[in-house]
Amino acid sequence: MTIEMLLAAVIGGAIGLAELVARYRDKPVGALLSPGGLLFVFVNASASVVALIAVTAAGWTFGLPPATPPASLMVVRVIAAGIGSAAILRMSFAPAHSKAAGTGPITLLNGILRLADGELERKRALSRLSHNDLSGLSFERDHAALAELCCHLMREFDLSEAQRLGGLAAELSHRDDLTDADKLDCWGLELTRLVGERALRQAARRLRDRPRDEPRPAVSEERAPAPDTDHLVDTVPPPRPPVAKTSRLAASTSARTERKSFSDV
Repeated sequence: MTIEMLLAAVIGGAIGLAELVARYRDKPVGALLSPGGLLFVFVNASASVVALIAVTAAGWTFGLPPATPPASLMVVRVIAAGIGSAAILRMSFAPAHSKAAGTGPITLLNGILRLADGELERKRALSRLSHNDLSGLSFERDHAALAELCCHLMREFDLSEAQRLGGLAAELSHRDDLTDADKLDCWGLELTRLVGERALRQAARRLRDRPRDEPRPAVSEERAPAPDTDHLVDTVPPPRPPVAKTSRLAASTSARTERKSFSDV
């Protein structure tokens, strides 16, 4: 029974760990090792063990025939306990036609996550402000290129995140009470939350190493002789309609989220 309880705890803890990693993408290890993160994983693992004990004591066979080997029955019980406990912990009950937040086992998990949020936000703020990764850059000149680099580092980029970043860029651009350095710090802190400190540091380093004034190809002053057009019909082709620049913020027709070009802000 000890091995079965350990396996059930591993399943429940893995579900909690996956939720933490998805929630804290820039600091997954720090989130896991924090007291709130460890408590979150422990609660999920403990719920799986309790569910396994309850299922075994009740003698549930989940509709399996009586000739099922005990090992196979125990595997089914372990999987059911691990996944079922995670589902029960995330249940929420609310009155019908009510906009109020529901109550239930999920309240416990939300309280633990709020505890982890507060602790990690303090640590991340201290880490971000302890060093200047964007030295040598300018908000007016580099914020669009920096955002594009960071966003393209991510395989999938949520449309709501693109809209929020675009709104923040527009708001910072129109703020006259902030200096360019203040705007750059706010912009960098927001990008750090999305891609992490190391990715932002590498993106800033690439922008610093890139030449500011890229040489343009020289245009030859010699012109080719005009071709003989006497035999051509003097017709003027109709003007081509202007091609609209596709915004990466708009949703695509294939129901996939496209990226937004922050240079359009």
